[in-house]
Amino acid sequence: MYQRILVAMDGGAASELALDQAMVIARAADAEVEVIYVVDDRSPFMDVTGLDPVRLVEDLTTAGESILAAARSRLAAGHIRHATRLLGKPMVQGDIAMTIATEANGWGADLIVMGTHGRRGVRRLVMGSVARGVVAQALAPVLLIRTQEA
Repeated sequence: MYQRILVAMDGGAASELALDQAMVIARAADAEVEVIYVVDDRSPFMDVTGLDPVRLVEDLTTAGESILAAARSRLAAGHIRHATRLLGKPMVQGDIAMTIATEANGWGADLIVMGTHGRRGVRRLVMGSVARGVVAQALAPVLLIRTQEA
């Protein structure tokens, strides 16, 4: 059974559902949960005219800290052993998937739970798929929790 569950959160509805599912599994298995948030420094965000890249990273970091604080509260209320970790910068610029997989592999996660947005067609090609990258690079099984994006 699973003993170490890594949950990757981005603040979206799918990642909230992923945390819910991880909590159900953790309770059943008496597992520890590590919740991570990766500050997304992908260049499309940084190249927008008029945006201060330093300020944007600061704002993303603050948002990540808030997301992790909420996750800590939920996990503590559920009496689930847990840790949270803000990963301040992807291991390779813009490669969130590699960062998540590297953290999971290094921590010894035996399950990764994360949300996916269910993008299709051109939106998937343009936006890429972090989930697909994690599945390809992680040693542990990956449970994807999907929401439909409009």
